Amino acid sequence: MRSRAALRAASRGLRSQLDVRGKVAVITGANSGIGFQAARQLAAAGATVVLACRHPGRMAEAARAIRSKHPDAIIDEVAIDLGSLRSVRAAASAIANRHPHVNILINNAGMIGEPGWRTLDGFETCFGVNHLGHFALTGLLLDRLLAAPEARIVTVSSTAHRVAHLNPQDWPNPRVNDIYRAYAASKLANLLFAYHLHRQITAAGVVMRSIACHPGWVATQLLSSKPRSARRRAGVAALRAIGAIVGQEPEDGARPLLLAAAADVPSGTYLGPTRWWRTRGPVGLEQSSADSQNASAARLLWDLSGELSGVEFAQLAAPAVAGHAVQQAEVRNLGELWAASNYWTTEPVSLILPDGAELTVRSATADDTAAVEQLHQRCSSRSRQQRYLGGSTPAPGRLRRLLDPPRGLTLLATAARAEPGQPVAMANLVAEGDEGEVGLLVRDDWQRRGVGTELLRRLLQYAEDAGYRALVIHTEAQNTPMLRTVARLNRSITIGRDGSIVRMILPLTDGTPRGR
Repeated sequence: MRSRAALRAASRGLRSQLDVRGKVAVITGANSGIGFQAARQLAAAGATVVLACRHPGRMAEAARAIRSKHPDAIIDEVAIDLGSLRSVRAAASAIANRHPHVNILINNAGMIGEPGWRTLDGFETCFGVNHLGHFALTGLLLDRLLAAPEARIVTVSSTAHRVAHLNPQDWPNPRVNDIYRAYAASKLANLLFAYHLHRQITAAGVVMRSIACHPGWVATQLLSSKPRSARRRAGVAALRAIGAIVGQEPEDGARPLLLAAAADVPSGTYLGPTRWWRTRGPVGLEQSSADSQNASAARLLWDLSGELSGVEFAQLAAPAVAGHAVQQAEVRNLGELWAASNYWTTEPVSLILPDGAELTVRSATADDTAAVEQLHQRCSSRSRQQRYLGGSTPAPGRLRRLLDPPRGLTLLATAARAEPGQPVAMANLVAEGDEGEVGLLVRDDWQRRGVGTELLRRLLQYAEDAGYRALVIHTEAQNTPMLRTVARLNRSITIGRDGSIVRMILPLTDGTPRGR
């Protein structure tokens, strides 16, 4: 049923398509709107439904409403505040303790707050609740999802993603305080996450599906709050007036969620209504915006979300289990092992800069975490922003993994005389497939002295020895020092630009380790 016609036929005969008896389905925001309707229909079809909601009283009312119509329904209730990562962890732990496997996870909850609102963790509310909380919940439930045969992760986006501005510098706290822009950006983030999750699933070779959808225009409580500002009240009134004309009932808006959860839909697709400018009608395959399919932005968002939440998807880190891919991975790993054992784990080497200053360059280990934290503290906020593209300094756990990556290399440059042993610069190469992602952080008082260029040259040498096909560097378009540093390498470079982010690709070898 992968054609558009077949999918629409499934939409019309939805009740008969819900083959979910005996499955466990977790739904966030299931106490009202499309989340409640999805929960009701899944419970009626025989699934064990876990309502994951912020308000315990409303959640209990929703559970009673479902049981009143379906006395045999199996309902579980778990309180979760997606605006609190602590609450997300507690909810995931409760779900994991009660259910040995999860077949379906529907990341549905969403909100539009007020300008200036922040989550309990300090992030802009739309980003924190609509995206980051769901990212964390998915990662924390990944073991239970992998324990189920062909589990599904359904991410609910919105047509609003089409008007979003793709700007990683606005993650997690946008510089323009516009709640509608923030909401649209969070819905774009939902799609970037869903598509990158699909790519991770495919690369890991696991049997699981990541499917995105949108409900069209639905009369829900998303616009039921009373805005504080007159401008916002006028905007809400206009949206409600449009919704009165083109909007559909929540039961109809839940159809894309249910088809994504139960129909024969391939991973990596996007479903939604197909009529009236995507506001209502039969459900079909959708084509999302070009920005939502930006793989580079998706990877940046994935990494940032992992740093902000402290949640990793380690189970999806394994290479794909396909013959040629495995052979190539083995060749690269052998090359990396040779490079590390024969050259890159030798004694530290001295580096004399053009101005006569002496540094010591060595490979980093997890034991350097405390010293590298000090390096971050002594860098300006601008330098940290340029290194992490608007993101915050990595948490200690993430930093330890960055210093000692499973595949790749991190180099530290330490002051030989003025500050013995204290890192003044760090260069990272983290492998992803046959490419290496490179990052560079140099303390402000050591910038423009040739440190970055020398560290990058050494990472280039390591990558060529290990048989990488290319190095990839992401940086801000305004980061002129980094652009000049890469240009000094005198290598062939392919440059692309995604909004404010420049992506530079340095082709290396044919993928065959050559050693030194």
